[in-house]
Amino acid sequence: MDMSKDPDMAQDVVKTAPSVSAGQIPDLLKIGSIQSNVQMSVDTDVLDPVVQNGKFIRYVLQNKGILHSHSKLQFGFTAPSEAGWLPLNIGIGGLIQRATLRIGNQTISEVDDWGNFQHYKSQFMSSEAMRERLPYLTGQMMSKKVAMNIEGDQWSAADPPTAISNTHGGGSSGGKDGAAPTSQSHGLVIDSGRSFYSPPGSYQAQQPSTEMPSYMDTYKSATDGEYKDTPTWQIALSDLFPFLKTNQLPLYMMKEQITLELVLTDASGGGRGWVVKDSDDATTFALDTTKTKMFADYQYYPQEMMVSYANANSQLQFSYTDYRLSKLSFNPDDNTQQIRNLGGAGRIITKVMFAWSNPDLKAGDSPLLVWNATAPAREGTNVDSLPPVAQDAAEASDNKMGSSIINLKYNNAFLFPIDVDNTARQFHNIVQAEGLVPYVSREEYAREGLSLSKRTLAPPVATGVGGYPLDTALSGSAFWHALRLNRSERVNSRGLELYWTLNSLPDAVSYTMRAYLETIKFVSLKDGFVSSFLA
Repeated sequence: MDMSKDPDMAQDVVKTAPSVSAGQIPDLLKIGSIQSNVQMSVDTDVLDPVVQNGKFIRYVLQNKGILHSHSKLQFGFTAPSEAGWLPLNIGIGGLIQRATLRIGNQTISEVDDWGNFQHYKSQFMSSEAMRERLPYLTGQMMSKKVAMNIEGDQWSAADPPTAISNTHGGGSSGGKDGAAPTSQSHGLVIDSGRSFYSPPGSYQAQQPSTEMPSYMDTYKSATDGEYKDTPTWQIALSDLFPFLKTNQLPLYMMKEQITLELVLTDASGGGRGWVVKDSDDATTFALDTTKTKMFADYQYYPQEMMVSYANANSQLQFSYTDYRLSKLSFNPDDNTQQIRNLGGAGRIITKVMFAWSNPDLKAGDSPLLVWNATAPAREGTNVDSLPPVAQDAAEASDNKMGSSIINLKYNNAFLFPIDVDNTARQFHNIVQAEGLVPYVSREEYAREGLSLSKRTLAPPVATGVGGYPLDTALSGSAFWHALRLNRSERVNSRGLELYWTLNSLPDAVSYTMRAYLETIKFVSLKDGFVSSFLA
């Protein structure tokens, strides 16, 4: 009998295991390779929720082995009444409203409005992952490519993006057999694995588009043969709970119950999925309870090593980052300076991420649905032309961009000596805070430049109805801000105060401002019992 897989017997032999010196015991909880030749086995349990309904799911884990942080939760929808897809930027994440990890009566990690939090984190997913892995795993598809003209084809004067003239920004390389230049581009498009190409001269007649991949379609009918089953999607535990990004849970050393709790978004609230544009926006994406599973991966090392590690580490302490949400609604027509107290008093806050989102967007508006971070709008004449057309002095003076002016005050001092109103600097602040560059274009971030194509992303429906012009669907949809608090100070009793002024937000009834505060937290495991506390 393998005692390493029996939690009761493992507890009994803790004090009688063979003696192993501390120097011979590797760090079994470290994520990554262990610097010793150690045999490891992994068992996978397929768990059903102990509680499940349309708004709430709870899992209970067994106290055995070491839980792998990349264990997965699986979800699926019952087939909607028509063709439907998940929001492109967060995929199945649109199902999750709040994610909570509890050990005993201690809340270890909890993220509210998790879909918006995932929207921010997903910006740092590489284009390779967004193209080759995530469409199949999570339903996300935000990799981009350039839609180019095919060599040898000529553009007509009426065919976007330009007339065949170098003076208007046309291509410079020659076409087939000395024909007119053909190296023109339609701009950036979603890389769905499908072609955006259409014959020359037909653009004005049929609006060239690409189709969403059929394997991502949540609608299947009984006549679809082998494809009649709807797809399933997965979320890794380390994505749901930031604690598991840097730590693994030694379940065999714990004497308390470990639970995962998920609060779900509304089935008909417009955040779980989208259907064909111009069709029924209120299509319900109901959870298929037969497909809700957890694939829990438990790691095991040799018995004597695991017992010796437990004996040598009867008291463990984990440090990690946790996130607290501050949220409010505001009137987008108010262009005066706003001051919002974000909280954080008495805590060590290392970073603040925030954005303004339009909660009223529906499937008829955008394939991103409510999961957006909205940038101020462009204003003026011909500001949406690609490439910019010739303008007279009056037209040029009329063109302008909406502005976003921000600053943060804590411990009686501003983070920046001068308010930040340059979007390039605001983007740079994200890079400085995360140490990574978001995979978003300039136009996606702040509506600046004209890089997104006017071509459409459309569902594969026979009528051809529907589709989203990418320049309007994606422009200004990733306007997140991130500020790194660089003074290593504990926030005083006044808390953090965010100063902002927004001009020219797109029309909406109201906007929601969300700010996530990154704070340092500790978890202590002593004699099988867990306690948590803030730094």
